[in-house]
Amino acid sequence: MSAVRLNGWSLLGFLFLLLAFIGALLPIMPTVPFVLAAAACFARSSPKMHRWMRQHKKYGHAIRNWEEKRCISRRMKAVSIFMILGGGGTSTFLFVPAGWPFWTVLGVFAFCALVVFFFRECPAEGEKVREGGAKCN
Repeated sequence: MSAVRLNGWSLLGFLFLLLAFIGALLPIMPTVPFVLAAAACFARSSPKMHRWMRQHKKYGHAIRNWEEKRCISRRMKAVSIFMILGGGGTSTFLFVPAGWPFWTVLGVFAFCALVVFFFRECPAEGEKVREGGAKCN
């Protein structure tokens, strides 16, 4: 078995995998964006790790959808927004002091949720998609 060649992209990929693992354990931190970032890093540095991630039982489908269609599922979108606003908002209310730090942190979480909201949604299985991305019957 050959070792993964460590370069800047590989190290960044492993860092994103570590953050994804932490995100799976903590409700205030998302998982899938870090998995997608790790896959992008490994696509540039390690075909073996990239292939492993694309074939992963839990996250492989999301990675393939993002790489091939630049979309995320409706469920993933909803869960991500809920976790960002629910976990991040709760943490902000509980731990961030009043004033500009509070509003800054809350604004960052709201911005992140807005970015996820505007990600393109993958069509439901069986739906055809036109060239421009619009659904057709």
